[in-house]
Amino acid sequence: MLKSFKTYLAAAFVSLSAALPVAAQDERPDLTVAVNDLPGSLEGIEEMGNVAVRISYSMFDSLIRRDFLADGSGSASKLVPGLAESWTRIDDRTLELKLREGVKFHDGSELTSDDVVFSFSAGRGHGYDPLIGAAKRFMLTISHIEPVDKYTVRVVSKEPDVLLEQRLAGYAFWVVENKNYMTQGKDAFARNPVGTGPYKMDEWVDGEYIRLVAHDDYFGGEPTAKSVTFVQVPEVSARIAGLVSGEYDISVNIPPDQIPVVEGYDDLKVEQIVLDNTHMLVFFNDGPTAHKAVRQALSLGIDRDLLREALWADKNYTPNGHQLPAYEMYMEDYPDFAYDPEKAREILAACDCYDGEEIVYKLPLNYYLMSLEAAQAMQQMWSEVGLNVTLQPVENWSQVNDPDQTVHIRPWSNTHRLPDPTGSFVPQWGKESWVQNNNEDPARSWKAPEAFNDLQDVIVTSTDWDERQQAYRDALDIWVDEAPGTMLYNPLETYAMRRDIQWQPYGLYYMDLRPYNLTFGDAPNN
Repeated sequence: MLKSFKTYLAAAFVSLSAALPVAAQDERPDLTVAVNDLPGSLEGIEEMGNVAVRISYSMFDSLIRRDFLADGSGSASKLVPGLAESWTRIDDRTLELKLREGVKFHDGSELTSDDVVFSFSAGRGHGYDPLIGAAKRFMLTISHIEPVDKYTVRVVSKEPDVLLEQRLAGYAFWVVENKNYMTQGKDAFARNPVGTGPYKMDEWVDGEYIRLVAHDDYFGGEPTAKSVTFVQVPEVSARIAGLVSGEYDISVNIPPDQIPVVEGYDDLKVEQIVLDNTHMLVFFNDGPTAHKAVRQALSLGIDRDLLREALWADKNYTPNGHQLPAYEMYMEDYPDFAYDPEKAREILAACDCYDGEEIVYKLPLNYYLMSLEAAQAMQQMWSEVGLNVTLQPVENWSQVNDPDQTVHIRPWSNTHRLPDPTGSFVPQWGKESWVQNNNEDPARSWKAPEAFNDLQDVIVTSTDWDERQQAYRDALDIWVDEAPGTMLYNPLETYAMRRDIQWQPYGLYYMDLRPYNLTFGDAPNN
């Protein structure tokens, strides 16, 4: 009799549950994003490449946030509160920041000054021998962090730093939960990071997908998606087909020639932006490219106008020098990268340093959009000036960086992580850069002139904007002449998505999925 009564109660409970209002259930959508590649780490300062930051940006927060949407462009530089509700300049080296109270990490612990001090500690990212050396080039001005009280910190720079606020809003300055990090260790944390962002780790299957779920205690408001799954789909055609079939909600890295295909479907649309990122070539200090004349000829032999027209429908641009128009120190009169095949041939003939030796250009597939097509076009351009370049497409970066393999040219991209030369030119090509400190093969490192690095010190430490700009111009002149690499263009980044998704891309590779930038349903006035 008792068993029957229990069975009755159970059945009644199931019936009652089914009758509960639908509003009591979580009706937020599950978002699926098809991406060209997945990162090997989500430790915010270990992996800052294109495929990582599109995921990690929604997992971590910085003390100060750059409001990319301030002017509607997706590239604005306005600074607004992040984890810090306010900040004050104590002097030209010291910034005091008041933290928001009650901010929760993904594990439920509260953000305090201890977490900030640990996140920016010398041993983790910017000291003599840091745990993660990749951060040093972005944290290079930082001396130390002082906890004032539970919710107040002071960030102190080594020298006067006019860009300290912008720096704290950029790469390498994500705040992590210190106890979790120290308990797990760096490698485990990289697979299961704990930040304060709107989404947190749920599941990671290598080579297949990374799924994040909503962090409903997010201080910026409840996330609008229940989960976000980044699915690895290397082929463009598959990313588009999955979008058409409904398997994916957003697909990244859509080439210009496929935009009409996407726009041919009534329920799909595209969002586009020319990135604050420049596709580059690096010329290693090895073999034929150890000679400056060969490097100069390689750069002079590239018809960048033709590349943009043929590959990007001329919807992007090539910067005039390693800079962006958004820079406060932008030099409008700085020369464009020259296309001069006749001069390239003259340089090669005069140097007596190149006699048709093979130059190997090794590049990974499915990383930079249109990279292989650009390489094939440049191979033909180079042959016309007498350069014998062989293309070697490979599956991954480890094959590009293998010191036992011959490689003279590799692709790269330089993201302008803040609107100043210290956001890209200095960290990417200066004395702390991997170009000057190639750990895989030190012999391939660029032996930069001493004057170049001295000028970069002026750019970093001077508080006189005219002096900084002159040092910047002089350093650019040396860089163009030395030609350790060259710029191709800033790519047009196209995202294809369901029409009912309201989301705006940024000039950086961040995919900001915070509530203010991700909603579902028809846009106003549509």
